[in-house]
Amino acid sequence: MANLVARKCVPCEGGTPPLEADKVQEYLKEVEGGEVYEDKLIKKTFKFKTFRESIDFVNRVANVAEEEQHHPDIHIRYSRVTFELTTHAIKGLSENDFIMASKIDLLHNWEEKVEKVVVKKLFSIKLLIVVIVFLTLLLLWQRFF
Repeated sequence: MANLVARKCVPCEGGTPPLEADKVQEYLKEVEGGEVYEDKLIKKTFKFKTFRESIDFVNRVANVAEEEQHHPDIHIRYSRVTFELTTHAIKGLSENDFIMASKIDLLHNWEEKVEKVVVKKLFSIKLLIVVIVFLTLLLLWQRFF
């Protein structure tokens, strides 16, 4: 199956049939940690350290949802955010729901990777500063004593 993240959501109209159960299971393989309920709803929950992080993530997802014109229902509980995706016009799941779910995953995974890199860089910078201070003190010690 083609990469869902690379696809764009297309408007769905009433009369279009929802995805069949086997197609839902096939698409679900491309969505990390997504749960499907009655082949009509995808539910994904993300945990964050703070309320601010939760809201920042929701805002980034909102920007993607606007670009795609496919909007999830969003539930925010302090540091936990749950997205529910369904295509209301067809009263079930469409490819758009899986496209949006995979884009939400991409946003979340990207943030985690960036955070790890930043933490490593900050640690490296702090360590470098400690070494420089130590060497400076050592040079001063040798010079005056």
